[in-house]
Amino acid sequence: MAVARRRHQRGIGYLTLLLLVFLLSLGAGKAMEVHATRVQREREAELVDVGSRYREAIKSYYLSAPDGQRKYPSRLEDLLKDSRHLVVRRYLRRLDPDPMTSQPFTPLMAPQGGIWGVASRSPKAPLRLRRPDGVIANGAAPRSYGDWRFVYDGSDR
Repeated sequence: MAVARRRHQRGIGYLTLLLLVFLLSLGAGKAMEVHATRVQREREAELVDVGSRYREAIKSYYLSAPDGQRKYPSRLEDLLKDSRHLVVRRYLRRLDPDPMTSQPFTPLMAPQGGIWGVASRSPKAPLRLRRPDGVIANGAAPRSYGDWRFVYDGSDR
């Protein structure tokens, strides 16, 4: 009788182990997904912060024209060292890269010449449903971070 019972119970331990491995892999997959979303949210917030700093630096450069002839910087490096004044002005400490791609931002050219903003090079879809403050979206609903434009258009807002 004991021998018959052992034969009948063979494989239960193996099935239990398979079920446990399956559940652990599901949990690990979900944890990785949550981590990836958290990292993307952090980078998205950093993108808004860095892009807003570029926008404010361009605004300061534009508004601080020494001769009253306001113009946008011809290159982003002009934000690091503005030699139009007797005392050199610095609007940015360094040209931070795009947090989403770790590459330089794409400069956006103003219709009247110069750089009036920057944009990300990332093709990833944003997690935010609403665009952040200070961001001009290219189109009604931005499909990628590259559609977020950090632009100073010369208005006093």
